[in-house]
Amino acid sequence: MAIHCHQPVGNFDFVFEEAYTRAYEPFLTTLERHPTVRLALHYSGSLLDWLATHEPAFLDRLHRLVRRGQVEFLASGYYEPILPLIPDADRQGQLALMRQAIQRRFGLTPSGLWLTERVWEPELPHTLAQCGIRYTILDANQFRIAQGVLPSHLQVQDEQDWDLLGCYVTEYAGSSVVLFPASKRLRYWMPFQEVSRTIEFLKRLIQKGPIAITFADDGEKFGFWPTTHRWVYEQGWLEQFFSALERESSWLKTETCSRYLAQVGPNGRVYLPCGSYEEMLEWSGGYFRNFFVKYPEANAMHQKMLSVSHRLRELKAHLVPSTALGARQGSRLKAKHNKPRASSLQPPTKQREERLRQAERELYMAQGNDAYWHGVFGGLYLAHLRRAVYRHLMTAEQLLQQASGRLPAREFLDLDGDGHREGLLRSRSLSVVVDPAENGTVTELDCYSKAINLVDTLARRYEPYHEKLGGKRLAPVARGGQAPTSIHELLGVKEEGLEAILAYDDHRRSCFIDYALSAMPTLQDVRRSMWGEHRLWSGGPWDLQEGRGRSASSDRATVTLSRHVQDGGCLRKAITLFRDHPRLAFRYQLVDLDVPIVGLEFNLCLRDDRWSEPRWQESVRKFQVRDPSVGLSVTMAIDLPASLVTFPIETVSESEEGLERTYQGLAIVCLWSTSRNHRWSCGLEWVVEDL
Repeated sequence: MAIHCHQPVGNFDFVFEEAYTRAYEPFLTTLERHPTVRLALHYSGSLLDWLATHEPAFLDRLHRLVRRGQVEFLASGYYEPILPLIPDADRQGQLALMRQAIQRRFGLTPSGLWLTERVWEPELPHTLAQCGIRYTILDANQFRIAQGVLPSHLQVQDEQDWDLLGCYVTEYAGSSVVLFPASKRLRYWMPFQEVSRTIEFLKRLIQKGPIAITFADDGEKFGFWPTTHRWVYEQGWLEQFFSALERESSWLKTETCSRYLAQVGPNGRVYLPCGSYEEMLEWSGGYFRNFFVKYPEANAMHQKMLSVSHRLRELKAHLVPSTALGARQGSRLKAKHNKPRASSLQPPTKQREERLRQAERELYMAQGNDAYWHGVFGGLYLAHLRRAVYRHLMTAEQLLQQASGRLPAREFLDLDGDGHREGLLRSRSLSVVVDPAENGTVTELDCYSKAINLVDTLARRYEPYHEKLGGKRLAPVARGGQAPTSIHELLGVKEEGLEAILAYDDHRRSCFIDYALSAMPTLQDVRRSMWGEHRLWSGGPWDLQEGRGRSASSDRATVTLSRHVQDGGCLRKAITLFRDHPRLAFRYQLVDLDVPIVGLEFNLCLRDDRWSEPRWQESVRKFQVRDPSVGLSVTMAIDLPASLVTFPIETVSESEEGLERTYQGLAIVCLWSTSRNHRWSCGLEWVVEDL
């Protein structure tokens, strides 16, 4: 058995506390009463850090279980990254950090790995073997594609499910690791079925020689998932289960994976394609990386993370070597490129090394998996988790900039991995990403003083579970011996009337989205994205004018875009960032076009209670959003009076406790009547200030 416990970086402290009180602590208390029950435990680094600060005695109790041989610890990436999605150097760094922490706290060096979300890719054995990992656990469904070459007598097929017993070695480029297949049947039964049903099933598996069946799942299901605490502890399911394991010890033993490998060894060889557990494959469209197709907001975070990682490795590789030979080589390199001495541009080497170490830790924290995907858990839909990713990435960027010196005020790079170049503007206080392929919009606006991406919003998208809204409700708390409903079968609502706020966007909620309209829309049209019938043309890619705009040496930097539409007409955009002031200017222009109504849309992740309801205002020249919780205000000045529509962007997403409303940001839409002026233009300016 392997039990995995995790709380993500950026989660609320009260969630850590509740998970500890309802699941982690009572599980350990029950385990301590059954010293012959052996299993593997995994606690993510973010959870270990919280426990060390808030519940250090809990770690001492775990240490005692390790010393008496009852528990072995599984490693992982320290901050629970999905390993295939991060560069190999980061994989090795995160694994080393976790193994060192386990050795320091519990006195053993783990040889097993909890593979985050069981996301497997075939080249992983190379990384794992290099890091001293001997085995990991995958779900049994991932082995099913190879059932024709697996031992038939170790496959259990019935009308309910398919199980694979034992464990199997796999390799990549000569590096091998052992894979234990975890039973989906047991994952769904425990703790949601009577103990007797599990024991009767296990009796069917008795063979002449020792053979293993593996159970692996989240520790939160033992008390923290909805309705489980009463069933598992107050009504005694876990106590009954551990007692049954001890009672049946003549034929049924619990063992750690490493001891099983030492006693029995692998039961064969297997090669597996990319995969994960069945639910994850369903949520992702068959392959985890498809989340980055479905949710461009997730792809933006992922690509930014990869960019920071690349920059970090680049700087680490170019640190001035400490040996005389290295110093001479470094001098020749600087002379060849006619650059000044490093000391005139960069901090001293030791200071740079410390900043790079700090940046690496910030990068690792930003690689935690939770905010990059969505399934039954909120993940991507939870704004505070996305905000934590951006906070740590921006902090890492600032540390890297301090270690390397000033970066250009304007660059043109492929920042989102789509094969097209984006414009990147930097100032002392802000940085801006302009994406020509994404309707010529601003897709990122980073404010360094608060380490927040002001455009970190999420579009309202259709999710399959929306079809069931208004149908099922939360299962009642287990009473009178009734088992709770599994989280995979539970669909409830956290508040009534959610169906009324369902709306779906046909675009990403970025900034500086432009619309050409045949008539003025209504407030409801704009709020529910139902103004398509008024649009004269749809959105599309823009041309990036890389040679235009002021140079990086001036007091500002500009990205200029253009787009040709309708019989030779042209649209133009310019985005200007001021170097020494937190100011951002937008300029929009129509050339030789007959457009009755122009709309420009901006979306901010800030929350201002004054704009909590949809509103329509006329003749607006100035508008401000203040968010005391963040400590920022954004003031928008408009050079032509506009009709202004504002409304909150709210999504309906599934979480452990049911469907819930989540605030994603504030939409601000400016509308103008052009009087059919064929050469029409307007400008807006934002000022971002600390409160």
